[in-house]
Amino acid sequence: MLSSRRLFACALRTSRILVVLLLGTAYAALTSDAAEVVNQDSNVKPGYLIDFSSYTGGSVDAWLNDHGYKLERDAKNSKLLGLSIIDRVFNIEAKARMSGFILNDHVNLENVKSIKLTWGVKKYPKDVSYDRHINNEALMLYIFFGKEKVSSGHVLIPNSPYFIGLFLCQDDQVNYPYVGRYFHTGGRFVCLAKPQPGETVSTEFNLDEAFKSYFSKKETPGITGIGFGIDTSKAGDGGRGAAFIKSIWFTERDKSAAR
Repeated sequence: MLSSRRLFACALRTSRILVVLLLGTAYAALTSDAAEVVNQDSNVKPGYLIDFSSYTGGSVDAWLNDHGYKLERDAKNSKLLGLSIIDRVFNIEAKARMSGFILNDHVNLENVKSIKLTWGVKKYPKDVSYDRHINNEALMLYIFFGKEKVSSGHVLIPNSPYFIGLFLCQDDQVNYPYVGRYFHTGGRFVCLAKPQPGETVSTEFNLDEAFKSYFSKKETPGITGIGFGIDTSKAGDGGRGAAFIKSIWFTERDKSAAR
């Protein structure tokens, strides 16, 4: 797991309490028309796709920077993190022990029901497991909900909106909401599947139901941040790991049920 201290270190540097992470190439309505990397319309609605179809070549780092993304911590070091987009698939490789982020904060999705991820792990970090409290993974998708600030549990770590982290695993329990070192009140980490290395899987997760269940809430607020992190800082085999992602689909819940 990306430790909560690391997860919000960037917020301390930028004087922002909320760190939200968004990696992707396009928000596309469920039609053939694709918007640019982040739809700047603050009223953008869910029922959208994040994919990597707008990448046409060149430096992936530069392409991300051109679209408003910031590489933070070890993600800046190409000797530690390799990034590539090949045939519309985003590939992430941890070459050594590292903890890195790609950050953006242009997210506003209301009335989201579920998320469908098409992704996989090429190489699992060695000897990691949430059950053994070695909370590392090749790729974690973070989703933040609403604007209410929840205590981090540590005086030096800024409070944060509620969040759920989604990942793929080898040894952990599937669909079990793990609690990290910090943010016991407002954060959960969930393994969605156990694919073999190199296998592509499609996983669907009901964000609406999970949020209400995990945090004992009657309503699920809108998504105010999403993103990816890579943490192999405590893994064996020199911290090597690799993952890939093809697309992320958000679906909208029934509007009458949201009233």
